[in-house]
Amino acid sequence: ILICKPEEIKRITNMLNEGCPPLQSCLADDKNGMKRAILEVVAGGIVQTANDVHHYVRCTLLNSTQSFEDVVKSAQESLRWLCHAKFLEWDQHSQVYSTTPLGRAAFGSSLSPEESLTVLEDLARAREGFVLASDLHLLYEITPINVEIEPDWELYYQRFMELCPLDQAVGNRVGVMEPLLMRMAHGAPVLQHGKSSRNGKSPRDKSSRSLTNGRNNSSAPSTEQTLRVCRRFYVALMLAQLVQEVPLNDVCEAFKVPRGMIQALQESAGRFASMVTAFCERLGWHDLEGLVSKFQNRVSFGVRAEIVELTSIPFVKAARARALYKAGLRNAQAVAEASLSELVKALFEASSWAAQDGSRSDVQRRIQIGAAKKIKNGARQIVLDHAEEARVAAFTAFKALGLNVPLALSQPIPANSSGVSMNQDNSEILPEKMFDENDQAYTDSRSGPWITDCQITAKAADKDAMTTSNEENRKDRHDISFIEGEGSLQNTLDTKELYPNNVNAGKHDQPSAGEGAAGTEIEQKMSEDIGVALGKENNMVSRKDEKSDARFVAEGASMFAGFKVEHETNRERQKLNEMENPIPYNGPIDVNSINGGFESFLNMWKLVKEFCFDLHYSNSSVGGSLLMLEVHGLAVCWEGSPVYYVNFSKRSMDIERNDAYPKGRYDIAKERWNKVAKVMCQKDVNKVAWNLKSQFQVFMKPGISMPNHKKDEASKKKTEAFAEMPLMSLPSVDVKDVIDLCLVAWLLWPDEESTDCPTLEQEVKKQLSGEVAAAANRAGRWMNQMGRVAHNGCCRRVAQVRALHSNLWKLIVSEGLVHVLRSLEMPLVKVLADMENWGIGIDMEVCWKAKRVLEHKIRELEENAQMLAGVTFSLSTPADVANVLYSHLKLPVPAGCNKGKQHPRTDKHALDLLRNHHPVVGVIKEHRTLAKLLSCTVNCILSRARIYEGSKWYCVRGHWLQTSTATGRISMEEPNLQRVEHEVDFTIGSNEVGIDARKIDHHQINARDFFVATQENWLLISADYSQIELRLMAHFSEDASLISLLKKPDGDVFIMMAARWTGQDECAINEKQRDQTKKLVYGILYGMGVNTLAEQLECSVAEAGERYDRFRTAFPGVSSWLQYAVDCCRQKGYITTLCGRKRFLGKINFGNRGEQAKAERQAVNSICQGSAADVIKMAMLKVHSAIAVGSSEGDPDTSQTSQFPVSNLKGNCRLLLQIHDELLLEVKPDMLREAALLVRTSMEGAASLK
Repeated sequence: ILICKPEEIKRITNMLNEGCPPLQSCLADDKNGMKRAILEVVAGGIVQTANDVHHYVRCTLLNSTQSFEDVVKSAQESLRWLCHAKFLEWDQHSQVYSTTPLGRAAFGSSLSPEESLTVLEDLARAREGFVLASDLHLLYEITPINVEIEPDWELYYQRFMELCPLDQAVGNRVGVMEPLLMRMAHGAPVLQHGKSSRNGKSPRDKSSRSLTNGRNNSSAPSTEQTLRVCRRFYVALMLAQLVQEVPLNDVCEAFKVPRGMIQALQESAGRFASMVTAFCERLGWHDLEGLVSKFQNRVSFGVRAEIVELTSIPFVKAARARALYKAGLRNAQAVAEASLSELVKALFEASSWAAQDGSRSDVQRRIQIGAAKKIKNGARQIVLDHAEEARVAAFTAFKALGLNVPLALSQPIPANSSGVSMNQDNSEILPEKMFDENDQAYTDSRSGPWITDCQITAKAADKDAMTTSNEENRKDRHDISFIEGEGSLQNTLDTKELYPNNVNAGKHDQPSAGEGAAGTEIEQKMSEDIGVALGKENNMVSRKDEKSDARFVAEGASMFAGFKVEHETNRERQKLNEMENPIPYNGPIDVNSINGGFESFLNMWKLVKEFCFDLHYSNSSVGGSLLMLEVHGLAVCWEGSPVYYVNFSKRSMDIERNDAYPKGRYDIAKERWNKVAKVMCQKDVNKVAWNLKSQFQVFMKPGISMPNHKKDEASKKKTEAFAEMPLMSLPSVDVKDVIDLCLVAWLLWPDEESTDCPTLEQEVKKQLSGEVAAAANRAGRWMNQMGRVAHNGCCRRVAQVRALHSNLWKLIVSEGLVHVLRSLEMPLVKVLADMENWGIGIDMEVCWKAKRVLEHKIRELEENAQMLAGVTFSLSTPADVANVLYSHLKLPVPAGCNKGKQHPRTDKHALDLLRNHHPVVGVIKEHRTLAKLLSCTVNCILSRARIYEGSKWYCVRGHWLQTSTATGRISMEEPNLQRVEHEVDFTIGSNEVGIDARKIDHHQINARDFFVATQENWLLISADYSQIELRLMAHFSEDASLISLLKKPDGDVFIMMAARWTGQDECAINEKQRDQTKKLVYGILYGMGVNTLAEQLECSVAEAGERYDRFRTAFPGVSSWLQYAVDCCRQKGYITTLCGRKRFLGKINFGNRGEQAKAERQAVNSICQGSAADVIKMAMLKVHSAIAVGSSEGDPDTSQTSQFPVSNLKGNCRLLLQIHDELLLEVKPDMLREAALLVRTSMEGAASLK
């Protein structure tokens, strides 16, 4: 019988009359179920041999729908895949299949093999650096990997930017970056290529990410993987709100999703957490198993950590758990012991009915009474289960020790030893108006039958309440007496071989009934008493008395009332034993804990001539401004010493502080910091660290947190400063003679490019043996790993730096790179730190205007392109563009452009070759140019611009990367202001038919116009080298003709060169010839091959080769030097730049033909481009020495800067930006002349060229 509306009858009738779809097997190839099925039957022991596989597939539905050969082939392919992916392994000797730990993990967790690989990769990456300071990382790992939810990308970006820096760092760690979300928020597609070289990991870093099963995960993520990670992190953000007990409706409102979706995601996450727990347990990753398993209830119920235990009680979820917690009931035992009235009161006060009156409120009271009874019974059952587990464990231990346990004691604990059924709700003893204020609440005398089985107190007042059954049970019990004899407890305990130093047992009497009635509380388990008798002193013995009463959990109030075991422990003998066999602790030492405290450590520290250090700090900046960085401590060690930790925390200051006034604490911290600064500023003392730039920034603007104490009105005024700012500043420190091991590693292996903060762990694994690395980790590992210092890892890092320093320093000395390290690269670290600190000003009005204009133009281009193509498509998606150009418009695929993975190429080169075939190609090119300008420059600047401290202007602070390129060029990220686009011109409205020319808007956008000075009325100065790389090629080649051309003060060097090698007059050279000459010269400098050169010159390969030969003939010195550079590199295995840096190119001798040709081109390019990087670095050092230090003292060449008062420029001029061969500064207007002279003399005097 079907009930429906009249208008639905026809549709439902057709549905009922339709035939059923044919039955299909889930093992079919398109279902991808064969792999999982094979894994399950092998893991379950059903299939072991090849014959078993044949027998199994014969029994499947798939065998009935397909040929047996196809089914066997599918099974064999699945077996091969599972073996290759390390789920299964084949034993050649026994000829059987067996599961690996990964296979058992997939089987036990009910994850499919494909899902298991994803989970394995995510967990393995997480184990390398788990962020435990935030719940978000763990939430991400237990969020289902394939969530069917499409985020609102604009809202996603907004919520991501609202996260704290720690949570944003979690997003970056799992693969969710701010630029990516910004692109998605603006409708741009996900980039399908990997990270650029400046963000890439070194080969060493990549190889280290290989998992234990041999797979390598260093390949760039695909679009699908990137979107999966983003969706998963989006769901994790929702769950993060729930576990912080944010109301469900607020979460729905914040993320604009329905309530049911949030609840479904929460439930899915709880199930997935249990699957991940099983996965980690089978895989042997017990560290992650513990973290995930404890977090499962949090995400399932949406609660914070403190009330998770309460959610294990039946009928208790988030709201009730919080209500019980507020009432002081923190665990199941407390709930079981509470009276029913207490539970009802806690539940009722937390409900929405508490503020109402009348009958509806009374109804709610009765409902809460019923709920309280169920909760109390559930809590009692949990306590009883725990007691039963303890009893079983205790008597299992007795039997293992050969002790005779009376049969009555080994029986299970009854559900209710007091004779009252747990299901009895006692409703008859609850008065109707028990909750009225004038009535007495449920009294303690009524709670007699509800005595818990976990903790039973025998009171004198309750002596008469013992039931007859209790008395009868007591008669049947056997006392355990210490009578010597075979199998007796006394005989076991007196054996000298069993715990001889810990046990001193004697004869014990049974306590009298009076002693039990005097209020002795039976709190501990019986297993603990026997454990004490067997010598477990550390956990059992009371500190007040060496003789302790034995306490038990038993069936009822009197089960063990007559049982008492006394013990006596010889503390002196145990201490002597510990001194004879101490457990060494080689971990970090807080300087406050050593004899003499900080002063004693300081005296030792001053004597050493080389030490390693690592700062423990946090970024407490406001709005992106580096106002101050909070210092928590400093880890220090030297050769042969333990790792010392100098603490600047409030607790540490309180130890040395005698005055209760907060100023005393700050004075102590400042005094300690000044003493540390004196050591850090010592000259001729080598100081070694890792990633020094960020630590330099801390030393420049250090601060410590001071609490806001307000004791009385008199002190209120004095502490007003503390209330207004959370951090108190400390004096800046100018660290001298410091070495950054990160730079040392880069100088030795420049081709292993790394990011701003390379991974110290990976360098340690590569350079140090397993024993040395393990010893370094032990030296930096705190005994209490839960502390903030241990989480920061500064002590571990400094121990690793010490171990790594000896190895790397020997290598850099042997390679002769110490001079370039100390004279060029190390001084540059401070320059880059200052540049990051200063930032660069942004004109937000101009930037926003450019954004609006670009968005308008991009929409216009999209509409125009779709109109020209006659089809709707996305200009931002290469696949759509390729489909329109090559499939829809039938344009020919250019030669060499049919090598794409999924479609022919549509890059700039391909579009250039197609520009005359269809007008839509030009529109696509313009769209890409403007879209890149909008997303990579304008939006990136807008998202990172922050108010500059002390001014009304906005500024952007990027991250300078010193070790990101093999040639030595400095690069920048977040944002990359070195690659701002050149000026673009376009019109808006010109594509509309019949529009008046007066309504066409002409626009010019130059990204350089976004940059302004950070201070009001200050000016920007820009200076760059003219053809620095070409001049360096002339310097190295010593080509007289090229040098003479470059020395001419007037004229265009490329026109003069074109005239020289073509044999024409300079006036006859047109613009095209000049551009081709420029491309040819830089093609040689950048190591382009003939084929690439032909593409650049837009000519045939033969013609490009001819032009190349003519150029070499015109400049024979250059030709000879090119060959000499390659031969020299082949002989030495490396090239050397102007300042002595080396780039090792081993493949020039040992690679294949293609690799050797590439290395030859790199040799020439690295000499010129690397030397150009050296020159601009030296210029930056000269400028910085004048504007930051205030004098050129210490500069190796001060003659160039002694012509003007450089000391006046300090504080009046700043170095803001370096764009390869250009410097951008800001200067106070009245110091413009001096600053211009400084820049000119510094850049000209950076190097002396021929």
